[in-house]
Amino acid sequence: MNKNFPYSKYSFDNQDLLSGLTASEYNILTNNKEIRHFKAGTQIFKEGTEPKGLYRVLSGKVKKYTATSFGTEHIFYICGENEYLGYHAILSKEEYPDSAIALFDCEVEFIPKNDFLNVVSTSHVLSQSLLKNLSHEFGVFLNATKILARFSVRERTAINLLILQRKFSVKEGLSEIEMNRDDLANMVGTAKESLVRMLKDFKEEKLISTKGRIIVIEDLEGLVKASNYK
Repeated sequence: MNKNFPYSKYSFDNQDLLSGLTASEYNILTNNKEIRHFKAGTQIFKEGTEPKGLYRVLSGKVKKYTATSFGTEHIFYICGENEYLGYHAILSKEEYPDSAIALFDCEVEFIPKNDFLNVVSTSHVLSQSLLKNLSHEFGVFLNATKILARFSVRERTAINLLILQRKFSVKEGLSEIEMNRDDLANMVGTAKESLVRMLKDFKEEKLISTKGRIIVIEDLEGLVKASNYK
């Protein structure tokens, strides 16, 4: 795995959000939990609606996005297995600032809002964990914004492929990204036609290959170079 690209700056690290709780606290938190299944393309929660609870992705992938004034999506993050989502709106007592949709068929753990807030109010460990994760995620969002502001379409495409290869890698050395071109274009922040041209260039440079909608990373070091990340 490439050591030069700062993956941690572009990925949440909240898998251990609930670690360190006492048995009593964990029981309160999970006593009413549900396992929910979402088909690919199904909405998990919607921007502008009241938060209902905390979600953890057990299997599959979830895209987080905001709606643009042009009626398109700006995808700013892909949640992988064991990542939590939905707690920002609960803590701020505001409506969801974004939407979440299952990118593939997903199995998701749901913890009701009141159970989550009850433990937050009594657990110093959970409060500290939330503070740490919210601070880290603020940095991740800032870095995502910088990508749009400071890098060309070619560089943004390379950077987003590097971010996604971590999410989709099944094992060391295997980097296959399964994502439709519309979603990838929305994540890169460009038109689909521009994205397709960039992918064609990367194929000619032997940085990637494709199998239908699957993008295979063939030259990780070359992709880091193409990203012009410094």
